[in-house]
Amino acid sequence: MDTLTSPPEATVAPTGAPVSFTGTILAISYRNEETGYTIMRVQPADLTMGASVAVVGLTLADLGDEVNVVGAWNNHPKFGSQVKADTITAVRPSTPETIEKYLASGVLPGVGAGLAKRIVKVFGAETLDVLDADPERLLEVQGIGERKIDAIAEAWKEQKSAQDIMVFLAGQDISPAMAIRIFKRYGPMAPEVIRQNPYRLATDVRGIGFLMADKIAASLGIPKNSPQRIEAGLRYVVQQATGRGHCGITHADALKAAGVVLGQPEHLIGETLDNLLAAGDQELTSKAIASGVPCVFSRKLFVAENEIAKRVAALAKLAGPWPDASEADLDALVARAEERAGMTLASAQRAAVRLALTRRVSILTGGPGTGKTSTLGAILASLLERRLRIKLAAPTGKAAKRMREATGYDAQTVARLIGMGAGEPQPIECDVLVIDEASMIDVPMMDAVLTQLDPNASLLLVGDVDQLPSVGPGRVLADLIESGAVPVTRLTEIFRQAAQSAIIRNSHRINRGQGIEDAPPPDAPAPDFYFIACDSPAEVSRRIVRLVTQSIPERRGIAAGDVQVLSPMRRTETGTDALNLALRAALNPHPVDEIKRGTFTFGVGDKVLQTVNNYELGVMNGESGTIASIDHEARTMRVSVDGKDVDYPVADLDQLTLAYAMTIHKAQGSQFPAVVIPVTTQHYMMLLRSILYTGVTRATKFCVIVGQRRALDMAIRNDRLEPRLTRLEPLLAPLPGRVLTGEVA
Repeated sequence: MDTLTSPPEATVAPTGAPVSFTGTILAISYRNEETGYTIMRVQPADLTMGASVAVVGLTLADLGDEVNVVGAWNNHPKFGSQVKADTITAVRPSTPETIEKYLASGVLPGVGAGLAKRIVKVFGAETLDVLDADPERLLEVQGIGERKIDAIAEAWKEQKSAQDIMVFLAGQDISPAMAIRIFKRYGPMAPEVIRQNPYRLATDVRGIGFLMADKIAASLGIPKNSPQRIEAGLRYVVQQATGRGHCGITHADALKAAGVVLGQPEHLIGETLDNLLAAGDQELTSKAIASGVPCVFSRKLFVAENEIAKRVAALAKLAGPWPDASEADLDALVARAEERAGMTLASAQRAAVRLALTRRVSILTGGPGTGKTSTLGAILASLLERRLRIKLAAPTGKAAKRMREATGYDAQTVARLIGMGAGEPQPIECDVLVIDEASMIDVPMMDAVLTQLDPNASLLLVGDVDQLPSVGPGRVLADLIESGAVPVTRLTEIFRQAAQSAIIRNSHRINRGQGIEDAPPPDAPAPDFYFIACDSPAEVSRRIVRLVTQSIPERRGIAAGDVQVLSPMRRTETGTDALNLALRAALNPHPVDEIKRGTFTFGVGDKVLQTVNNYELGVMNGESGTIASIDHEARTMRVSVDGKDVDYPVADLDQLTLAYAMTIHKAQGSQFPAVVIPVTTQHYMMLLRSILYTGVTRATKFCVIVGQRRALDMAIRNDRLEPRLTRLEPLLAPLPGRVLTGEVA
């Protein structure tokens, strides 16, 4: 591989010095075809810069292309002086000399140095115009026949298309990385697709939302009141609602929100919406909910909720994995499970075992310390005694790992179970499927599970319904429980050993709205839960950094890397964004290597969080890891995620964020040895009981809440979580053969 060291006569400028020049691409040493990242040599038109300059950056330009390079000089420790380009723009060659070099570079099949020379000799500076408009004139060149003309014309058309697209996209103020992503999505049709409907970009291309697409549409002259724009705005409004967990939005709220986004009158938006729905739009549909309020739904979620209700209702009518078991049989099974576990189950736990054995679908729910794990162990032991095939799964990698450790049986993520992102869906072949952390299951995931589940299999959902609902749309577990269509066991008794933990005692107090303990019981061991009062957000931030870096490691013996800060919000002085910077400065101030991507700088040793599902890399939203190494030449960053190494292309780094602090929503399904939670009145929008409860229950050994007493009391009192607009509960509730809730302790 070419080492790209600059020749002796080349200009060597100090690192960081800006540079802009035009030149011809002489060689390409490396190119990532997916991202367009390129390492190449460029011959500058300005001969004082030397015979060639090493250039690295994003481009689809090819050998022989004339390019305009804008960037800065960089002295690479291995490859020497090079230009790190911000933009590399293809320039149409204009002189006979540059045109001849361009054609001789091999850009057109069958055209070498000799033929390029003959072509330019005939047409001179007009050569490219001839290729554009009248390629038949190539017959005037000695040695070119009809067949040769057709091949050259077709190759030229494809080459010109790629250049035109990049120039067009650059003209829309689109970054080079995004332009390459668009070109990869649409190919030669990109300009036509964008001109016809720029709003397609918002749904087709990752990283482009409605607002950016709307900006491009404005530059193309699309009127503000065009039906095309209003339709896109309505889809965006529904998309925003589903991003907040809803499956749709009321008709009135849709018109109001779209009016704000589009700056258009609601009556015009209403007319467009009516026309869109009447035409059978593929993305949106309309239906009045049980209260009679008309709503606009995502069509995919609308259909998915219908399918979930239909399949759950069918399962609820069927017998379980041991339909012929007598009372004596069940009692004997439970007794043997208790004997193997060396424990005695409570009455509600026994009820859960019976339901799992006799009903095709059932739910086990309860808070921390109520015995869900031991109950699940008894259920699994009883099922295995029947020689049944069992599969265990959880929504996240960390939850699956914890399930595996707690039960001793293999467990996997739901995404891997159903083959999500792997092309064809995979059937779930088993006799019994058990899904833990079921409060995290959203509507698309539940629909996929039920669609692919063996029709003869039973389903057991295990989770804490009082935790936050899923990050994705819907409230599946809560809707199933409230519908009464599925038998449920709710565990409420806190077992004596668990009650010794102040984390567990206080989590239940928070969930009941009672406030935290003023002091632990006299016979309780050293507290594993504290509230530290601070007057100001600045003091909260300073105290958190000291807790993570000094107090908890020194006094509790828990390494700083095992302490997770969980904030209700991203913004504000005590949100995750600010705390991540403060904690990184304290814990990893001088990483051995760094890479910058957008507004983020990632360094070796940093904790990072995946923010979207990436099926190609096999990492899911909410999974976290540590940066192990950075390969600048290959443009990849290796992250250790749950014991496996994942190589992220630079183009995918926008999916990561620092994870010294993360939102409580993102921590669902995970647990940490120690948790620190800031609570201030700056978080007033997210001061909710369910958020605080979920945060506290993420801690296994130690939990500290740091903040203002007033803010803490506000969060505990506030149980008004925004109700999600879903249809699953009413779809299930009126079904004949409805099953009432099972035994409750």
